[in-house]
Amino acid sequence: MRSSTLYIFSPLLFFMLYFRASMDPILNLTKVGGIGFGALLNLLVVVYFMFVCLKNKFVIPKSFFYVWGAFILIGLFSIFQSPDKVTSLRSFFAVLTYFSIFNMSYYFCRTKKDVSFLVMFIVLSAVVPFGFSIFEIIFPDGSTSRNGFRLSGSFSHPNIYAFYLVLVSSLCFFSLNQRVLTFPPRFIQFAKVILLLSLVCLVLTKTRSAWLGFIVVIAVYGMIYNRRYLLYLTVFGLIVLAIPSVQERVLEIFSGNSVDELTLGESLNSYAWRKVVWTASWDFILQKPLFGHGYDTFSYYFLDFFPLEENKGFDAHNTYVQIAFDMGFLGALSYLLIFPVIFYRVFVIYSLDRSGGAVIIGLMVSYLVVGYSDNMLFYLSYNWYFWLVLGAFFYASRHYKVQRENE
Repeated sequence: MRSSTLYIFSPLLFFMLYFRASMDPILNLTKVGGIGFGALLNLLVVVYFMFVCLKNKFVIPKSFFYVWGAFILIGLFSIFQSPDKVTSLRSFFAVLTYFSIFNMSYYFCRTKKDVSFLVMFIVLSAVVPFGFSIFEIIFPDGSTSRNGFRLSGSFSHPNIYAFYLVLVSSLCFFSLNQRVLTFPPRFIQFAKVILLLSLVCLVLTKTRSAWLGFIVVIAVYGMIYNRRYLLYLTVFGLIVLAIPSVQERVLEIFSGNSVDELTLGESLNSYAWRKVVWTASWDFILQKPLFGHGYDTFSYYFLDFFPLEENKGFDAHNTYVQIAFDMGFLGALSYLLIFPVIFYRVFVIYSLDRSGGAVIIGLMVSYLVVGYSDNMLFYLSYNWYFWLVLGAFFYASRHYKVQRENE
């Protein structure tokens, strides 16, 4: 690993990225007033990215800006709109780390070999979280709440672990099916084991949106490359649905769907409750439709537009509603425009490696789909890996083919 371009580029960044999947338990212990060592790591990533740009005398690819530029600028402007600027700035700093990690890939993803290494790097980062998972399974009391047992690994919440597992599973699947990159035979065998463990742990997280996310990855792969996988997906889904806890989580979606249909003592299911919240927030969104109320202010205003809740504010649990509320429709549009540019580069890969490209396309579609029911941008540790992957394929796509264009 020390011979990798990433390690040569920055040993510190190398170890930060590798162990970030395992650091939540330690970082949570350092928090005082909601701020801890994790905030320092975020600052370090952004400052280091600025240092790298400065070291290169700001002779940098225009792609640094045309992918993320509008979203970053509108986000920074939205902070001035916020009634709680400290919280908004702190939250938006997480987005700046995604921007930084995505773009730093330009410096350490210069060949197809570098992409192979990063795929292995992220898959291998799952070893420690799996160790935590085994401990949870042996001693389940600490991971059991009123919602039953939910696996969280080394992450602060089962949902974050679940989406990380979707990413790891997808990269394992990618390594087993792609046709262009080279992986050591031992890693291919290891990836088969990790794929199986990831799927088992994914089921045990009981995170329905992550289940949907993995289904989307395989469904997209099946539709645009190998339709047999649609059959495999159906069979696998039926087998998993035979598990009582999975049945219960799925059937819950169809109970308590309407406020008008509730009887005494019943409550809305989580999805129906979210739809009520989204509807209630609409009038507030229209009050400031262009630039929004300020980054990460949905929970700040929550009790003002949702009187059914008396004490606690909540986030939107919908990336697009959250961004429209915080940054206005211009912010939501600038966020969505990040993806077509990346899709264009990924389709370069797809044209040369339809199997591998189909997995990465599926992964991106999955991220957009699950954004409908989850605050994807708030899952920091997962996003570091997700945007690292997209940055790697975005910048290395030019090496799948002789230079198609100058950066």
